[in-house]
Amino acid sequence: MAEAFCLAAASNAVGTLMVDYLVKPIERRIRYLFRFHKLIEDLHQQQKNMKREQTRVEEDVKEAKLQIQTQVIEDYVDEWLTNVDNALKDVQNLDSRVEENKRCFCCCPNWCWRYQLGKEIEKTTVYISKLVEDSHFERIGHRAELPGLEFFTSKDILASKSSTAAFNKIMEALKDDKVNMIGVWGMGGVGKTTLVKEVGKKTKESGCFRKVIEVIVSQNSIIENIQDKIADFLDSQFEKKTKEGRAGELWLQLEKEEKVLIILDDMWNEVHLKEIGIPLYENGKGCKIILTTRRKTVCESMECQVIIPMDVLESDEAWALFRMKAKLNERVSRDILEEAEKVAKECKGLPVAIVTLAAALKSTKTSKGWEVARKKLESSRLVEIGNIGEEEKNAYLCIKMSYEYLKKETTKRCFLLCGLYPEDHSIKVEDLVRYAWGLELFGKADSIGEVRIEVLEAIDYLKDSCLLLEDEVEDEDGDGGRYAKLHDIVCDVALWITSKEKSDFMIKSRWELLNKSSGSCNAISLLDSGKKKFPDRLMHSKLEILLLKNCDVQGTCFLGMKELKVLSLTVTDDCTGVVSLYALMLLPKLRALHLENFVDFSFLGNLRTLEILSLSGSKF
Repeated sequence: MAEAFCLAAASNAVGTLMVDYLVKPIERRIRYLFRFHKLIEDLHQQQKNMKREQTRVEEDVKEAKLQIQTQVIEDYVDEWLTNVDNALKDVQNLDSRVEENKRCFCCCPNWCWRYQLGKEIEKTTVYISKLVEDSHFERIGHRAELPGLEFFTSKDILASKSSTAAFNKIMEALKDDKVNMIGVWGMGGVGKTTLVKEVGKKTKESGCFRKVIEVIVSQNSIIENIQDKIADFLDSQFEKKTKEGRAGELWLQLEKEEKVLIILDDMWNEVHLKEIGIPLYENGKGCKIILTTRRKTVCESMECQVIIPMDVLESDEAWALFRMKAKLNERVSRDILEEAEKVAKECKGLPVAIVTLAAALKSTKTSKGWEVARKKLESSRLVEIGNIGEEEKNAYLCIKMSYEYLKKETTKRCFLLCGLYPEDHSIKVEDLVRYAWGLELFGKADSIGEVRIEVLEAIDYLKDSCLLLEDEVEDEDGDGGRYAKLHDIVCDVALWITSKEKSDFMIKSRWELLNKSSGSCNAISLLDSGKKKFPDRLMHSKLEILLLKNCDVQGTCFLGMKELKVLSLTVTDDCTGVVSLYALMLLPKLRALHLENFVDFSFLGNLRTLEILSLSGSKF
């Protein structure tokens, strides 16, 4: 009986093996031949299923990327999408081969070909079916790690304990969906602008924000100016003329934008965002704001959810920065290092003061020279400057001393010419060349090319002295022009220097200052003011250069300007009709004239002394 059982078991095993190894493979091969069209039908059905899942996953990926907090798409999702693309190409290739064979063997099928292709179709169908099955991911992506300490590498300032701590706090606050406004405050020259520029750069590079808009607000926080700067970043034009209408246009556009960070730099007073047209981030729409200010009260009045203080450099950090900028290496004598360290302490940890003063003194090679510099700095007296606190006086004195250490008087005058521009304003070097020519800054030069060489040399020297900053702005004129700019505190110092009674070059750059001793000033610059009517009864007997933007000008105002040599007028479309220039014919010394957005030039033929004429943006 046992023997019969064993024989039966052996017979069943042999039968199973014969089915598995002989019958089933034959059945599969026959299926490739006689169910070929069904295999193609199954392939196309799975292709449809896969395309449906592909669309769904791509929509999920797009939604994840649109979130204000950047999402990093998981590697397995990217891999799946790549595999889907490849599988769709395989299906397309198989369809092409099927159509090609139909044309070649329309009467009698090629059984070898059908067998081989059917096998590939079934394999691809199974693979696509697996892709469809694997398309339901637990998560599409995860929140990106925002840049940390190692990303704070600006060349303009060393990464101090205070700046890196502030940097990390800002980045952490940007992760929080509940935070839409961050305030950074600290004294002038401490490095707030450099810090927030670095934040803007890194958040844009990492994809946290699609647009980063930087606006210099400054003391004269004119709403229209802020609106114009934001519109420039958005490459948009206003259709409305009123402040309220423009605010409505900006609001609608910013709500449509994806992930926008707006940096409002150098705020002195509270500004109502709704008046500008800035929607705060809420429910996945709107903007996040970072503002910088010298006053903590501004952060509080603006209702910043996160307020971050930024302190001066610690003593060891300040000394390290000073030594680097003054090029005091290990080979310098102990006596020089001791005096230099005393000078560095007078900067009180302010980076802008350290950098400018160290650059000015880097050619000092003796301990006596350093001692003289220290005593001069200690004995300097600072007259009253508007809005300056006691803690910032040393910064002004250090920058003033850097100015005094400039070797050439022409370089000093080029520096003061830069003070004609508003703080953080782009200064086109070619404009300085025209002004220098008109003012005969370099005497009776033979050609404008000669003046250009002198100005470029002065600008490079000022940059090496850290009194001017490089400004990498888009060259709108396409002429490859170079640009520079002044730090806001350096700009204040330049204006202070010209305001002293013994100065031979006095600048008035604020509207409210025009009525104060205007008759003795050499230069008036109102390039960043709102639309105003320029006074026509002021006596400007010593005025040599006048730069106006968006001002209504009556010809009578030029009657007393017998010394005027350089004139620049930029107007908007709504005030060209009230600008009268026929009185320019009465200016006996006018050498350089810049007119922007003008229409009528009939008076130009009578300007006998004119040597440089610029008609930017004007219509003939």
